[in-house]
Amino acid sequence: MDFHWPKTKDAKVDDGAGILRQQDGALCQVSLAGRITIDSSPDLRLSLLQHLESPACQSLTVDFYDVVYIDTSGLAVLVEVLKAARDRGKTLYLSRLRERLRYLLEATRLAHLFNEAQ
Repeated sequence: MDFHWPKTKDAKVDDGAGILRQQDGALCQVSLAGRITIDSSPDLRLSLLQHLESPACQSLTVDFYDVVYIDTSGLAVLVEVLKAARDRGKTLYLSRLRERLRYLLEATRLAHLFNEAQ
């Protein structure tokens, strides 16, 4: 799948968490920036789960291009959000993974669980 997300008036930025949210019909995207640590993971969890609660959002893509660091609490959030998406019959895609996140997913044997957007 190839996603192109137009900058729209509906895009919202949570400055503290480095989260940009966009929606185009049933396709939702959350673009992340900065560091995902035990301190920022709760905000990320809340934001991603809120998207999945929306009936309009059937497919959620999480863009990691501007993420410079992620720890295991961030991985735990991704696993929880994946489970929530599957429980709701929705899809979760990870997009533009950097080397560190890809390595963590592979080292923890979680990579095979996630769909990656191209």
